[in-house]
Amino acid sequence: MVYKKPLSVGQVADVCRVSKKTVLNWIYDGALKAFTTYGGHYRVWPSDLRNFVTETRMDIQFDFIDDRRSRILIIDDDHEYTAVLKVAIAQELPNTEVLSTDDGYEGLLLMGEVKPQLVILDLKMPKVDGFQVLELLRSRKEENALRVLVVSSYLDEEARRKLKLSVADAFMEKTSSIKDLLAAILRTLGEKRVPKERLDKTFA
Repeated sequence: MVYKKPLSVGQVADVCRVSKKTVLNWIYDGALKAFTTYGGHYRVWPSDLRNFVTETRMDIQFDFIDDRRSRILIIDDDHEYTAVLKVAIAQELPNTEVLSTDDGYEGLLLMGEVKPQLVILDLKMPKVDGFQVLELLRSRKEENALRVLVVSSYLDEEARRKLKLSVADAFMEKTSSIKDLLAAILRTLGEKRVPKERLDKTFA
């Protein structure tokens, strides 16, 4: 069998010939890299499992093709802001493809087509706004490892309350600095590092 998609805890257990509890302990200890779906289930990319097997010198062979692509989708009708953000992300994450749309409905279609790891979502947009996008994403949460970072100029108390009840992983003010936004992007993607210092000079 050739593994292409993220493996469940049960599949990892089968490959490694151990119990699910053992796999969970690996994940809890940080030894095995995993991500969490909206439904709270752990998933492991095949290449991350291969790295773990190699590092622990386990005598296990399995075939895989890691079809993961690093993509970020920006859904925002502020074209100037989107252009600046694209440049900043390209500097910070040079191997990441950044796509954008100013339409919430088209954004939902793109999510299904390109399967980005992260969506940066504005709230105030014509046609389908950010809250509607979040609500439509709710039905997909069980099978989708997508992360959502809401960036908006309209984060009043009511908006924040609604966002806390939504499937958004994080939210922040659009008035935040580019460096702070990049830091939020890295956190949302699960990367434990800070943005490069030179970005402050470029976008100050």
